[in-house]
Amino acid sequence: MTNRIPFSIIFENQNIDFFFDSHHESPNPKHVTELASKVLNLLDKEIKKKKISDGDLLQALALVTSVRIFCSNFDSVKLRKFSDNLIESTIRNIKEGKSTRIGKA
Repeated sequence: MTNRIPFSIIFENQNIDFFFDSHHESPNPKHVTELASKVLNLLDKEIKKKKISDGDLLQALALVTSVRIFCSNFDSVKLRKFSDNLIESTIRNIKEGKSTRIGKA
């Protein structure tokens, strides 16, 4: 069974509330959302400060994900497919979320 975890992001003057489909074998979904929030906040600060392009950001994330997959004790091909599936599912979760305009919209 999948855990449906509430999550929110602010993007381009809109707040998007959605449910993240956490994998059923995730030992602690709270750790997932706490770590994701910290990583997103750090990335936002760095992107604004250094004007990092989307291409550079995505390459850095691919590098980090690949290193973590390589360093794990699991089959790297299976983990890469698992990661691809999580990304696809999460994008779908965000698109299905509720978007609310904020600020002077």
